[in-house]
Amino acid sequence: MKSVPQVIRCEIVGATSVRLKFSDGFAATLDLLPALRGRVFAALKRPEKFREVAVQDGTLVWTGGADICPSVLRYWCELGRVCSQEELDAHFSAAEMVGMVAESPGKYGRRR
Repeated sequence: MKSVPQVIRCEIVGATSVRLKFSDGFAATLDLLPALRGRVFAALKRPEKFREVAVQDGTLVWTGGADICPSVLRYWCELGRVCSQEELDAHFSAAEMVGMVAESPGKYGRRR
């Protein structure tokens, strides 16, 4: 399966916006405000808390336990926005199915 580029740099460019650079050279700016919901993420709506972000093992992490994995960040960056959980689930379900097909020998791809 294709590996996901890791986040290698994160620069704060707004109250809830970041400029991300990935290990493959791709860079984008993303407003994360729509993702800052729920118990763990709500505190990050405060700019002083949001600025506590760090890159750890290719992932954005904050004190208090919030984190966003690089595959989700990359998808959002390519879209140019944070999408709904439903859209995210649909994307990764489809991508997982493609990976499963690509990695399996499959009965139609064999030569006899």
